[in-house]
Amino acid sequence: MQRRILSFFMTGMLLTAIMIPTAMAATADEINQTDVFLKQQQRGTCTLASTAMMLRRAALLNGDANWNQITESSCRKVFWRAGRGLPYQFSYGDMTVGHARLPGGQANRQVLVDLLNQHPEGIMLHAACVPHGILLTEYKDGQFYCADPSEFAPQGIIPIEQAWGTRVENSSAYWYVTSEVAAPKEPPLIPEAKVSVESSLVNLLPSSDQQADSTCLIAQSLMAAG
Repeated sequence: MQRRILSFFMTGMLLTAIMIPTAMAATADEINQTDVFLKQQQRGTCTLASTAMMLRRAALLNGDANWNQITESSCRKVFWRAGRGLPYQFSYGDMTVGHARLPGGQANRQVLVDLLNQHPEGIMLHAACVPHGILLTEYKDGQFYCADPSEFAPQGIIPIEQAWGTRVENSSAYWYVTSEVAAPKEPPLIPEAKVSVESSLVNLLPSSDQQADSTCLIAQSLMAAG
């Protein structure tokens, strides 16, 4: 009996574990909301703020209800190295992050396109020559988009040309989430209204009997008037 109860309990736990992330996972529109993105708290923390934004989006996609508790301050306590910046590999909760270098120049373009196809949460892109780090979020219709933590850049997602200094061609390295991140869920479909359209006008015209009755009524009216 106890084994049967334990079996039911474990089955219920497995079903819950499967259902919750699906129910809570974010859509592409939800991870692009303005309040998901951050501005750096002080000079020299652009890479920290950009990484925090990347982790916030990854947490949203994984259905983490506490995604908004990921901030520059919370990340500083976990993995930031004072005077050195971001380490090449680190963890934040269940999420892990790695580092890689870019080939440079125009060769960066296709590398970044491929990376964004693999990482809907985005990647933290760094241009050492500026120096400045941003969150690269999307490539669409020939245009790269990003979120820039600099106070000199607009809030939210912007074309990379509006970012402060960092561009595709001058970027030298990137940080990315190496742990699993769920793909954006599809928004609910709005059912289409069903409209019935007559395929022929024949049904809309009066029948021959109806036409005859109408003719008789018109003739009787004319005779009565005369």
